[in-house]
Amino acid sequence: MIDVRASRLDPPHRSLWRVAPFALALGVIAAARVEAEETAEAAGKRLDFMKRSVGEYVVTPAEGEKPADLIAEPLLRWNNPVSNVPDGTIFLWKDARSRPVAIVQVFILGNTKDLWLHEFQSLTTSPLSVKQGTATTWNPRRGGIAYKPLADAPAPAETKTARLTQMRQIAKRFQFQDDFEGKSRWELRLMTTPLYRYGHDEGDVVDGAIFAYAHGTDPEGLLLLEARRSDKGGALEWHHALAPMTGYALTAKDRDQEVWSIGWRQPPYDLNEPFACIEYHPRP
Repeated sequence: MIDVRASRLDPPHRSLWRVAPFALALGVIAAARVEAEETAEAAGKRLDFMKRSVGEYVVTPAEGEKPADLIAEPLLRWNNPVSNVPDGTIFLWKDARSRPVAIVQVFILGNTKDLWLHEFQSLTTSPLSVKQGTATTWNPRRGGIAYKPLADAPAPAETKTARLTQMRQIAKRFQFQDDFEGKSRWELRLMTTPLYRYGHDEGDVVDGAIFAYAHGTDPEGLLLLEARRSDKGGALEWHHALAPMTGYALTAKDRDQEVWSIGWRQPPYDLNEPFACIEYHPRP
């Protein structure tokens, strides 16, 4: 006679066969979790390093003026598989009225462990002085942008929310092309969330924003939009400026009409120009 209870029990080797895959799966999950934690820790350390590095600079808008304020947190964290950059950030300095003064991309060069680059662009119409300790790092002798009235644009709206909608629509008018290493041209993607928003109701610039045009998440071209009070009755008008965020050649169009371009700038960069890319070496 067969013992039914005994027949329902697994022999030892079958029990082990069932447990082994479960244990293996737990091991894979645990290993993946450790790897993710290590990756997150490394990313956190890189971010801390990038923040410390830009904190070493003192950016002064013009001779005798108060140094600009660094926004402590990055405006954006990005990478670029096209140029093989695994990690980068963007930081901004602003003046006392919160208007942008200078912007910098901080990134580690692809296929390296410790070659960090700082890519600066002036976002003011005046010269700058930038020091790292007592050494002058970057000293553009002229402004990096030129604002112009924006033609064929609706009057700025009354509310901040409505103006953001308008600015996004205006940003869609513009297209940027990037001539990557002189080998290929890329249509850059508009990032519809501004990198930075500023302005004051009681000031000349009531509202402003910086829009980026990117390779994936890596900004290569910038559009600055401002709703300014005119000299005639205080009515608001749109003004705009265009700027590079790369050394490669760029072309910008407004509704398919070319309105701005800049050629490929290569090292060694002229540190008296509004754009410069330098190797970062920690201050002693």
